[in-house]
Amino acid sequence: MASVIKNKKAYDSGDANCTINGVPINITEITYATEQEHQLNHTLANKATSWSRGKISDSCSVGIMMHDIVDLEKATGSGDLLQLPPFDINVTFVNEFNVVVNDTITCKFQKQGREVTGDMVLQMQYEMFVLGIEYNNA
Repeated sequence: MASVIKNKKAYDSGDANCTINGVPINITEITYATEQEHQLNHTLANKATSWSRGKISDSCSVGIMMHDIVDLEKATGSGDLLQLPPFDINVTFVNEFNVVVNDTITCKFQKQGREVTGDMVLQMQYEMFVLGIEYNNA
């Protein structure tokens, strides 16, 4: 059972900063995860006799505001985000006690487009092609 922490501030989205190759970028949302396959190994007995670990897969989805995407498109020279080589996204959390947590996602864009809605802010959710994630490497 978890204990209640009193008088300490929890990390929250207001503590997060995001950069792409060191350049600050305003994101609306970022989700990233690492998953590993697991399996039970069976013999002729009914119950599993051992288990194994398999392949590791990383994933990342990031919401980026249109004004930042336009700048990235211009930086490519051709406007084609799909031609950008892999880059690092750093997500850094710093709480009020200056405890830093930094995660680095090495990825590239695997889609490009626009999402225009009736909302006041234009943004797009991008599924990234992830080459690796390093957690808490501050």
